[in-house]
Amino acid sequence: MELKRGEIYYITFPYTLDPKYPNGKPKFVLVLQEGEYFAKYNTVEIMLITSDKQYKPREKYATDVEIEVGTTKLKDKSWVLCSQPYPIEKKLFEQSGVWCAGMLSAEKMDEIDEATYIGLCMGLQHELALEPADEDSDN
Repeated sequence: MELKRGEIYYITFPYTLDPKYPNGKPKFVLVLQEGEYFAKYNTVEIMLITSDKQYKPREKYATDVEIEVGTTKLKDKSWVLCSQPYPIEKKLFEQSGVWCAGMLSAEKMDEIDEATYIGLCMGLQHELALEPADEDSDN
């Protein structure tokens, strides 16, 4: 199966601590990688997507990117959570019940890239001031 950057899939996401889902939980995910270089690996990097109606977008967080209704097969307004990419095995995309919910535009993927860059604090090593550790005077 050839995965393309920007595609959204409904898969069984394997990393969960919820005892109700010992084999993983159904989730929408966004594929981040494609191409000849990544074809040689058995894993692919993804981002989780939430369509939870109770989800309150964290407006102060630049790491949540909205997917507008009507731009994919997602029925509800959704958000890509760009603060943590996950490596998952490509074989998960070949399981029964997996389906593609569409592909994000290049412009939306640019937003995802920027939010991921911010979420991983990339490029900030010269911008962040190092704060000294609090010294406990009781020691």
